[in-house]
Amino acid sequence: MTNYDLEESELIKLQILLSFVLLFTTIISIILSYDFLLKLEKKTPIYSEKESLDILIFNRTIMFIVSALFIYINIRDKNVKEKYNSEDEFADLQIDASLFNFIAAAIVLYVGVKSGSNITSGENPTI
Repeated sequence: MTNYDLEESELIKLQILLSFVLLFTTIISIILSYDFLLKLEKKTPIYSEKESLDILIFNRTIMFIVSALFIYINIRDKNVKEKYNSEDEFADLQIDASLFNFIAAAIVLYVGVKSGSNITSGENPTI
């Protein structure tokens, strides 16, 4: 393997790990949405209001961190490609997209912290 392959491989491994984290947060979002549905239908919820809010904040914080890491990965990927003279005409667009996702994650986290209640709409920004 060349140095380029090793560096790209490292970035892909990190992306795979973060994809599993995203899967985990999506499952948490589904559970929180179902819990909210139970509350709306006046059925016994899975979590208390405080527990669901704590889980929501934790989940959104993880999403915020993951979105920041995707910015890092995209910038590093662009630098690796430039270092080894490999063309990628979409590198800047990937960085821009990850910045928009980061902003969305920051807003969703802010709303969760400031609202003080379990708001499930827009639970997780798509990365």
